[in-house]
Amino acid sequence: MKKSSVLSVTLAATLVCGGLFTNTGKAQATSKLNDLEQQQSDIHNKKSNVNESINQKDGEISNILNQQHSVEDEIEKLEMKIADTDQKLKEKEQQIDDTKAEIEQLKAEIKELKERIEKRNEVLRDRARNIQQNGGSVKFMDVVLGANSFGDLVDRVSAVSTLVSADKKILEEQQADMEKLEADQKKVEEKLASLNEMLEELEVIKADLKSQNDEKKVLMDELAAQKKHAESEKMSLEEEEALLSTQEETLQKAIQQEKDRIAEEERKAEEARKAEEARKAEEARKAEEAKKAEEAKKAEEAQTNEAPAVTKSQTISPESSSSGSSSDSNSSSSTSPEAPPASSGTFSWPAAGTVSSGFGGRWGATHFGIDIANSGAVPIVAAADGVVHRSYQSSSYGEVVFVIHHIDGKTYETVYAHMRSRSVSEGQSVKKGQQLGVMGNTGHSYGQHLHFEVHAGGLWNGSKSNAVDPLNYLN
Repeated sequence: MKKSSVLSVTLAATLVCGGLFTNTGKAQATSKLNDLEQQQSDIHNKKSNVNESINQKDGEISNILNQQHSVEDEIEKLEMKIADTDQKLKEKEQQIDDTKAEIEQLKAEIKELKERIEKRNEVLRDRARNIQQNGGSVKFMDVVLGANSFGDLVDRVSAVSTLVSADKKILEEQQADMEKLEADQKKVEEKLASLNEMLEELEVIKADLKSQNDEKKVLMDELAAQKKHAESEKMSLEEEEALLSTQEETLQKAIQQEKDRIAEEERKAEEARKAEEARKAEEARKAEEAKKAEEAKKAEEAQTNEAPAVTKSQTISPESSSSGSSSDSNSSSSTSPEAPPASSGTFSWPAAGTVSSGFGGRWGATHFGIDIANSGAVPIVAAADGVVHRSYQSSSYGEVVFVIHHIDGKTYETVYAHMRSRSVSEGQSVKKGQQLGVMGNTGHSYGQHLHFEVHAGGLWNGSKSNAVDPLNYLN
């Protein structure tokens, strides 16, 4: 009877301890599930922000395109004006050439005119010498009175009239030629000056148009650079959006797996509770039967008044449950001899080789991982158990694989970049030491190496705010 009571107390204590352990495990599982759901919510918010940024970049690119079209129209108009000005310049230059030819012709005419004037001057000088030699001018009356006959008178009067008219004509021609000479010279000079002035104005207009055109072309170059930068930023944002989408999907799978695991643990706990209750009932039944047998035996002895000479000892052998821990020996699949062995630490080395570049500042920027260099067909392996988040070809990372890990209640994401080839797909579960691909030189890379990143306490993001030095985690 005493042993039965002790056994009942032991069983009750076991049930209480088991209940505490189950509640603690359930609380831990619920906390982990909440963490996963919070991470999924954070990623969803980041994805929304990235999509908003992509839309902003689309607006920027559209605005730049509109500006480019406007500037192209302005350049086209300026080039038409420049062509028109060039045509006017050619016309003015032709007019100047014609005017210069006209000047040359006028020079010849002026020379001829000067020669005629000089001849007239010579005639007038001869007339003046003749008058001087004959004692002055001949009076008209003397000529008339000196006539021998009427016919002679007529001849004398006609001769005098002819001489007077000739002198008058010479003087008039002289005056007209002089005035024509002065007028032609003035006309040609004014025309040439006007043409030169117009030519200078056109040259100024052309220079101004060319300056405006050059400014528009510089603006076009600036707009092209802005468009290229905006497109590059948009491409990075789209790549980040794609990564966030797969992160969200991967976390959704992890959340469902965690829910399934919790449900399975609750099912097993319920089965264990029922089994424990059945065991307890069975032991209680056996104890009750033993008690009844003991009482029946005593009653029988009392009836026969027999004093037992022997001391009887009763050995109770209750059923004992021994739980042995089975050790799972996860032997990683055999990889190339060059692959590093899987360690017992948080992360194993992902590849064999030499660390050619560490975490931190490099070339005026931040290097968010380490570079492991080697030659030949070097296998790249998973640093820890996890789920492949992304496996694709990136413009910067080249052939790259992202793996999400949940270790000791903490989330990590590792990145394996610049590989020659990949051997895993998105959503695939991988074990520590399992081959992911082969070391290469793809993407923005200079020489064969593995670029390896570790993001602790959260997943990869565009700003790489969760990046940590992998050397602090590898062993």
